[in-house]
Amino acid sequence: MAIRVLLADDEPIILKGLRKLLPWESLGMEIAGQAGDGAELAELIRELKPDIVISDISMPHRSGIDIMRWMGEEGLSAKVVFISAYQEFAYAKEALSLGAVDYLIKPIEKGQLAAALDKATAFIRERGEAIRSKDKLERLEAKRRTEELQEELSRLAEGTLPARSEAYRSLEETMRAPFYTAMAVSIGRLRGGAGRWTEQERKLAEFAVDNILSELIVASGAGQYFDKNGMKMLIVAHADALKPYETAQDIKAKMNGYLKLDVSIGVGLAVRELGKLGESCRQAALALEMKYFEGLNKVLPYAEAAPAPSVEGELYERRAEIVRGLTGRDRKSALESLNRLLASIRKAAEGNKALAVSTAFSSMLAVVQELRKADVAIGGDGGFDIQGLQARLGDYDTYDEMAQGLREMLEELYAAIDNRSGRDKLQLARVKQYIEEHYAEELTLESVAAVAYMNPYYFSAFFKKHTNRNFKAYVTELRMREAVRLLTTTDLMVYEIAEKVGYNNARHFSDVFKKTYGAIPNEYKQSIRKP
Repeated sequence: MAIRVLLADDEPIILKGLRKLLPWESLGMEIAGQAGDGAELAELIRELKPDIVISDISMPHRSGIDIMRWMGEEGLSAKVVFISAYQEFAYAKEALSLGAVDYLIKPIEKGQLAAALDKATAFIRERGEAIRSKDKLERLEAKRRTEELQEELSRLAEGTLPARSEAYRSLEETMRAPFYTAMAVSIGRLRGGAGRWTEQERKLAEFAVDNILSELIVASGAGQYFDKNGMKMLIVAHADALKPYETAQDIKAKMNGYLKLDVSIGVGLAVRELGKLGESCRQAALALEMKYFEGLNKVLPYAEAAPAPSVEGELYERRAEIVRGLTGRDRKSALESLNRLLASIRKAAEGNKALAVSTAFSSMLAVVQELRKADVAIGGDGGFDIQGLQARLGDYDTYDEMAQGLREMLEELYAAIDNRSGRDKLQLARVKQYIEEHYAEELTLESVAAVAYMNPYYFSAFFKKHTNRNFKAYVTELRMREAVRLLTTTDLMVYEIAEKVGYNNARHFSDVFKKTYGAIPNEYKQSIRKP
């Protein structure tokens, strides 16, 4: 008798894809029906009594979690396979605790669905409470043994597991291999995402990462992993010297592709004895720290670091050069000196983020102090914000990001230094005149900065300092004022006015106009002309 399958998803294209994904009849299954929302799914489950339900975990009216609870209350025994998007992992985790067979990440792959159905079929065909109880006990025992193994490995890595202990001998028996290599894994940002993660988002990501590592490391027999100081520490038992690097690349590819996560992996050197694994773990952690200097989302092999050279004299000279550039109003020279300073800091601090941050902070602090000692006025009420600078520098994920941040800070400092010659006013007047003459053309920050012979970063700060608004807002206000004049004094069409004030797209012009005046151009025109 064919196994009866019920499909549910609020996207018709997903339902159509599921029907075509597998040769259902040859698998001994038939699709008994399909539902487009949670309420319809519950009705069909009660009516058709399916053996397997393949359902989206988040649907209108009733979620997958609601369905699972309802089935438990009704005593319905259909096996459920959930499909979900990444951000729905929290629901998936709860569903698994309620008895779901599996969950799959969209887009669904044929092999994944087939494997999930095999699992569901195995559950269906099990007979007798004795078999189910035995299976449950075995799973609990496996989980207990895995947790014990992780604890033993953690102790081994810390050097607190005696070599003659029973736990040590058990580890040797379980992970017998010619070589052992440690890898330190740190998940980073959501690919394409922005900003810092919330605590809940990080927990969801860690749950997903555990699933990937369980499949690639534990289930495959390659080794084991455990948590240590906010990272995942992997132990790979192997005979092939390239195996750890192949495993690391596989993990990175899966996390990039399936979970859309950046991941950095430090790889220690292989050891022949399990008792020396602590050294490989230490090396893996050191290699992982190099992500700050080498960049994120990479596999980083351990290499013995050369002694750091003394660069104190270089740092002093570079800071002096920056001060000379700033006091001489030579922005290019100041930036070039900063770049040389950054190169010196990297040379001295390679492999040590804390040292890089503290040296960069002390250097910028020294520059500001030298400027003030030289009676250089830093405009406004204190001008350049040195407060909290060290925290700002420490917030960057990589050295290159911090270096760019320092360049932008130097531009801020350059803009904050008072220039009493009146040259700024002349430059600003020329810039405003140019904008008024060319606002109907395609104006960019870079093109107008070139008119003032300034770097775009400095020009942006310069313009805001002297006008109390940013460049884009200033141009938009000018264009909108002219648009109102043309609307109220001419019979030009909206698209013609848009072109005359610098917008090639009339729709975009209307959107900006509405955001500025609260009405689209024609509505505004009619309201003005009403008696």
